[in-house]
Amino acid sequence: MVLNSHFTKHLGNQLFKLNKVSFILILFNFCFGYNSIAQEEPLEGNIVNQQVWIDFYPHYYVNDKLEYYGDFGYRSIVSKRSWNRIYARPSLKYHLNKHWEIQSGLGAFYIFNKGDADQFEITPWQGVQLNWPNFRRWHFKHQIKVEERFYYLTNNWDLNFELRFRYKLFGKFQLNDKWEVPFYLEYFLPVNNEVEEFYSNKARAGLGLGYTLAKEWKFTFVFNWQNSRTGPNADLTASDYAYQLKVTKKWHKFLIRKNRRIKED
Repeated sequence: MVLNSHFTKHLGNQLFKLNKVSFILILFNFCFGYNSIAQEEPLEGNIVNQQVWIDFYPHYYVNDKLEYYGDFGYRSIVSKRSWNRIYARPSLKYHLNKHWEIQSGLGAFYIFNKGDADQFEITPWQGVQLNWPNFRRWHFKHQIKVEERFYYLTNNWDLNFELRFRYKLFGKFQLNDKWEVPFYLEYFLPVNNEVEEFYSNKARAGLGLGYTLAKEWKFTFVFNWQNSRTGPNADLTASDYAYQLKVTKKWHKFLIRKNRRIKED
């Protein structure tokens, strides 16, 4: 009976390791299988862009309900068609409970185009997020955002406006205390089409690998795919592959204060 118990435990561990590998392969195929299928039927003018994204994500917890967060960074196309973007998106998040959050923020973007007019954008946005369902290793989140995009081309500084909805399903598979596999799917839905931008996204997906260096620091590499267009009047037939490095830093001010009070007492 003891031998049988050890054999069963060993078999279970091996199956669990196999399931982790299978999960990664299945998720990768799910996220990027669409693009592979599309390549079997090439579209006229289909362009593949290779991009590099470097992003920093600060999170500052004012208390157990209110959180200041956001991201800022640099993105570029690695090709002769020079396209570079710098941006910052300071945001606020209010945790209603363990499942629901209310969010709002302001984005500022400047895009450098070689051979075309530069672009400047100011985008206030509002959103709601559902953190559910959560299991032992699986964690899922749903986010709906409404963006009011005020968009300028720097050759004339005429104002263009677009109202856009975004839905994002994202989450992670926790491998252990240090390593995780993040993933996401996102869809963009413009209400009107007045913004004449040179690169416009419609769908995006990503799969990555994250490592928690400490409780406050996390480093994540993400492979992103997005469907976009390469001109204001072009069709959404371009595929972008983006290699992203994300650095996340968290500050827990209310926890620091609590720990100080405990030490003083």
